[in-house]
Amino acid sequence: MTEGQGHDVLLHFWHEQRDQARQSENQRAAMTNIVLVVAAAAIGFMVRQGITDRANLPVSVALTLLGLYGALASAKYRERFAMHMREATLMRRRLDAFYPALGLEDDRRSARDEHRRTHRLMYRVRLHQLWTSLHLGIALSGAVLTVIIAS
Repeated sequence: MTEGQGHDVLLHFWHEQRDQARQSENQRAAMTNIVLVVAAAAIGFMVRQGITDRANLPVSVALTLLGLYGALASAKYRERFAMHMREATLMRRRLDAFYPALGLEDDRRSARDEHRRTHRLMYRVRLHQLWTSLHLGIALSGAVLTVIIAS
């Protein structure tokens, strides 16, 4: 294998890791959409029946479990995303070492620094924490409804 072919293989594997990371995010989004639809239907059902109706107890418990499942799955998708991005980062650094004139790492650092300066507050907010919090909020809603119904 020639050096150029080796670089092509490395670029292919970098692209594959980026695609896998994107797939993890797409799967997380689809799962979240399903959780939101089911949660909205469950809450709508309970409101229609009357929130304090004891027959809603299994629904409120299921809502709690659904929210907890969503939080766990969201965290797992984040873990997979991070793994693929870590691997892609290592490959990008290797590509940068092969082609230093391109300045891949310098451009990346410069863009990140500018982004951090431009979006000081939002830069600190981690997207995966927002997604997990959404699911935990659903779980909390189910738990509160369970307490209300059981009282």
